[in-house]
Amino acid sequence: MRVIFDRSSFHGERFDLLYSSNLRQLTAQRRIHVFHTPVFIDELAQSYGSSRASAASWREHLKYAVRICNGGMFLPKDTIWRNELVYARGPAAERLLPFEQFVGFQGDLLRTAETGDLSQEWAETESERKETRRKKARQLAILREARKAVALALKNRRLRGPLRKYPFSEYRSSEFSRNGRSLMRLVDKTRAKSLADSWQANPLEYPYYTAFVEGFVYSQYYAAIEHNGRLDGNTQADYEQLAYLLWADVVVSDDHAFFRSAFETIWKPRGKRIESTASFVELLNTLA
Repeated sequence: MRVIFDRSSFHGERFDLLYSSNLRQLTAQRRIHVFHTPVFIDELAQSYGSSRASAASWREHLKYAVRICNGGMFLPKDTIWRNELVYARGPAAERLLPFEQFVGFQGDLLRTAETGDLSQEWAETESERKETRRKKARQLAILREARKAVALALKNRRLRGPLRKYPFSEYRSSEFSRNGRSLMRLVDKTRAKSLADSWQANPLEYPYYTAFVEGFVYSQYYAAIEHNGRLDGNTQADYEQLAYLLWADVVVSDDHAFFRSAFETIWKPRGKRIESTASFVELLNTLA
């Protein structure tokens, strides 16, 4: 069983539940294979600067995360995109950090957890965090505009009938290719058109990029259709993380908003599983 974790599974008492489970033993026996995504590791590291997390808690979280990770560390989305599209490796594109780098990275994370000192790295990445915050704010504004546009269309009666009867499959059909072509500039600005042509001709040949685009399109749909659903700036991190289910069987998450909705719509029909921390620990007990 190949497993990835969402940050919500490490919050509060959930972490205590995981920590006291038999997960460490099962990963040591190679009966469970845990992979970490860059999103998950980054959110753990961001706890360093959170006023809500104690120094002890984020260090313990990071240490435990490293010690259960026996499968590997996924590469960042940009790297996988370039491997798939620019280097034309398609489904054979590398998706994991090379083993030697993985071992070295684990060592660095463990030393960070032991010392609790991220001050230099925190200072050096301030500009990156500012850019991330700017992107999140921009995305949130886009999603809010999508919601307003639908509300206006309803008010003007351009849309008739219950919105919930408008399926994602229909929205995806109309928006998928256009958005995939538009986002290709993030892969390579100079070759965006030619790469977009290759991708549009066979999206399945570029699985991670395609999964990311599908998540992006779903975020628009969710904003427009799920009027009671909470919008936040973490939406991209959610569908980016879920895209790694291409190479995993289970995601452990206690997020009940967009994350779960995107999973139920996109990934559950493909045979993937989502477990809460509590249900995952119950599952581990059956393997003991």
